[in-house]
Amino acid sequence: MSFKPVNRLPMIEWAPWWHLTIARWKEEGLPRELNEDWEIRNYLGLDMYRQFSIGPRKAIFPENKEYGKGIVSDMDSYVQARKYLYPEDVFEDLYPKDALGRKAIEKMAVQQKQGDIVVWITLEGFFWFPRTLFGIEKHLYAFYDKQEVMHAMNQDLLKYNLRVLDQFCKICKPDFMTFAEDMSYNNGTMISKSLFDEFIKPYYQQIIPRLKEYDIIPFVDSDGNIEGIVSWFTELGVEGFLPLERQAGVDIVELRKRHPRLKMIGGYDKMIMSKGKPEMKSEFERILSVMKQGGYIPSVDHQTPPGVSFENYRVYLQLLREYSVRAAK
Repeated sequence: MSFKPVNRLPMIEWAPWWHLTIARWKEEGLPRELNEDWEIRNYLGLDMYRQFSIGPRKAIFPENKEYGKGIVSDMDSYVQARKYLYPEDVFEDLYPKDALGRKAIEKMAVQQKQGDIVVWITLEGFFWFPRTLFGIEKHLYAFYDKQEVMHAMNQDLLKYNLRVLDQFCKICKPDFMTFAEDMSYNNGTMISKSLFDEFIKPYYQQIIPRLKEYDIIPFVDSDGNIEGIVSWFTELGVEGFLPLERQAGVDIVELRKRHPRLKMIGGYDKMIMSKGKPEMKSEFERILSVMKQGGYIPSVDHQTPPGVSFENYRVYLQLLREYSVRAAK
């Protein structure tokens, strides 16, 4: 990520595999006793990392079972929802039923210092979080008719995320982090630049400096076509994006031309992985120039779909290793 020479590029699968993909692979040779993502990564010879996703909900948070629907509609309901949000101790949030949570992170810190593992944390972003409380449709209207509530949510989230960073970094300093946002889909961003500047930008301006103080690389995680929003975030100090979905029109070669210092993870078209070695090799050739430039870790541009056989995935890994070495020379 520092654009410096390496002996090979990292080999990672940044996203957890679909359960349907794993189910297929276990029918095709993946050992059935392997269930955890880290176990599968280790078996496949991938580089090891540990991701901690730290959301602002207590264990008692009452999720709405209906997809896309939230539990908040106005300021009164948000005030009521606060009792389910923003736990004081981040480790209770990470491991509400596991007293070893703090010890697990201490163990990760030791492995990190030994160079055996990369530590990654994910925090909820200032577009993502209000959507989870309002629900998808009400959230988009809220930029216009619930503005006070939107700012209250994001101000509270900012305070919580800053507390998370301070608590976590006392034990283990993450190598990089992602803000979960998903504010773009296939046709681009869900909101205008003016709405971004009013409702999202002020909170990034307050948290990015804290990340820089801790020397943590800030990424934004957004599906879809993010090309229009890259500059919105990089102007605030965000350094990278993932997963760079090819099917949504993202081309990392062109993106790097427009943003020479943008750090990237993902970008490898998952939809060609079921087609065979020639097509997979051609995809590596497409992104090889960016691999050689640094500041980029090649990986599938989202979860590997169940249409990819275990044999084809092994071919992908073989090519990933080959090109990761070639790109470093």
